[in-house]
Amino acid sequence: MKPANLLLPAATGILGLFLGLTLAPTVRKPGGEFVATTAPSFPKSSKAADSNIASGPDDGKTNLRTRAHERVENKKPKEPRVSIPLRTLVDGVRKNAFSSCSGFDRLEYAMERALSLMGATDREKEELKTLVKNSESEMLAAEKTHIKLGAVTSDKIQMDMSAMRGPAGEIAGRTKDGIRAALPPDLAEALISAINWDDYYPTDEKSFTFLEITRKPSGKLIAWERQDSGGTGYGVNEEFKDDGTFLPADRIFPDRWKPFLKGVTILPKDEE
Repeated sequence: MKPANLLLPAATGILGLFLGLTLAPTVRKPGGEFVATTAPSFPKSSKAADSNIASGPDDGKTNLRTRAHERVENKKPKEPRVSIPLRTLVDGVRKNAFSSCSGFDRLEYAMERALSLMGATDREKEELKTLVKNSESEMLAAEKTHIKLGAVTSDKIQMDMSAMRGPAGEIAGRTKDGIRAALPPDLAEALISAINWDDYYPTDEKSFTFLEITRKPSGKLIAWERQDSGGTGYGVNEEFKDDGTFLPADRIFPDRWKPFLKGVTILPKDEE
């Protein structure tokens, strides 16, 4: 059976990107989690779209009809097209949009680029933008009742996120369902397969977040949120002096962690 293809506009940038990806070695293993079972249905004309979506006003398919017409209207009449295998599409979107942005609090930054590569409509982009924002808000709200303060030393604070496994899995599931509701089946499964869901909200012991403050050679203090995969640093306000006294953690680290840091103090350490 030949692999299913997607028909995308042959815009210079997109075509160049995927031609390059086709020639480059892939990191996906055969028999991965994504199996393309249907070819995408991008109508070639409004007449074809009308014949494919004809149905009565009360048959529950109004949303599908609207989306089909929207896709037809968004296409330029003589826009050239190129056929791209679904596997190539998934690999390309993963590498060029989600390689380091699959986390629940970073997904929004990669989503617009991914959807542009996949030929999503403006309406679909807006729906998914709203979806990932709502999912992030849900996750942050769940953290407030499930995260606990872990081990604390003079220069490191551990956040115990193990109780987030259940809520994080549920929110990830709802996010996938939202993607499927917003996109045609082929595009939805391609997008879901391109996102690294293991990184969406890691809860294993190695992925716990650690908070610490480092001192650069220049003397500048940086507040860090660190995970096993990396970290994010923020400059510490100069009102906090590096004079050997403990600093109030709840006034230095981002709002996400403040509810767990009341009364917790920390000392800066030299940058490694």
